[in-house]
Amino acid sequence: MENNLLYNDYELVVTDDGSHSIRFATIDEGYHSTHGAIKEAMHVYILPNMAQHIGSLNTINVFEMGFGTGLNAFLSYLYAKANNCQVHYTAVEAYPVPKDIYTRLNYAELCINEIQTLYPEADFDNCINDFVKLHTAEWNSATRITPQFTLTKHHCTIQDINLPKNLYHSIYYDAFAPQFQPELWSKDIFDKLCLASAPQVILTTYCCKGDVKRALKASGYTIEKLPGPKGKREMLRAKIESAL
Repeated sequence: MENNLLYNDYELVVTDDGSHSIRFATIDEGYHSTHGAIKEAMHVYILPNMAQHIGSLNTINVFEMGFGTGLNAFLSYLYAKANNCQVHYTAVEAYPVPKDIYTRLNYAELCINEIQTLYPEADFDNCINDFVKLHTAEWNSATRITPQFTLTKHHCTIQDINLPKNLYHSIYYDAFAPQFQPELWSKDIFDKLCLASAPQVILTTYCCKGDVKRALKASGYTIEKLPGPKGKREMLRAKIESAL
C-alpha cells in the first residue's frame, strides 16, 4: 500500500462495539473489523497472546507489526497494569496516523471499560490521557510511559529495522491484508521474526490464508488455527516448537 493512499481518502467509522476504526474508501480496507475494533484486538492479540504470559514472565517483550491507531498497544498497557506486569513494547510503523486523526479516536475510555470488566478492582483513574501519550512518544527511542510500560516506536518498514535476537515473547502481526501488502507476509519477514523470537514466543494474527500458514511453517513456527473474532471464522497462533 503506497503512502499516498493513506489518510487522503479515509473515513473514521464506528464499529459494532462502539469503538472507532479507520477505513480507506479507495481500496475498501481498514485497520479493524467493522464488527468491533476493541473486541477484535482483545480476541486476536491480547487474550491468546500477551495474556498467556501473565504469571510466568516478570517482563514481557512485545513486538507489533504496525502500530497503526495504537489500539493494541493501549490495550496491552492496560492489561499489564491490571496484572502488575512489566512490558517493553516495540512497534514498527511506516506511515504514522496523523495527529488530527488519533486525537479523535474514542479508545481511551472504551478500552479502560473493556479491561475493567475483566479486572473490576484495577485502578485506571490516571490512565485516560495515556492513549495520546503513546502517539506523542518520540520515535526511534524508548519512552517510559509508566514505570511498568516502556514503548519504542520505529518509524520505518519492517524490512529496514534491525531486530535483536531471541527477545520477543509476544508478536502481534497486524499488517494490512496480503492482497494489499503481500511482501509483508513472506517467509523472509517471518524468518526475521523467528530470529527475534524468545523461547516462549507466541505470534498471533487475524490472517489465516494458506500462503501465510505455509510461510510461517517454512520459517520454523508451528501453527494452530483458533476461532476468529466476530465476522471471521479462523485466526492463527504460531509458536517455535524447538524452543518451547
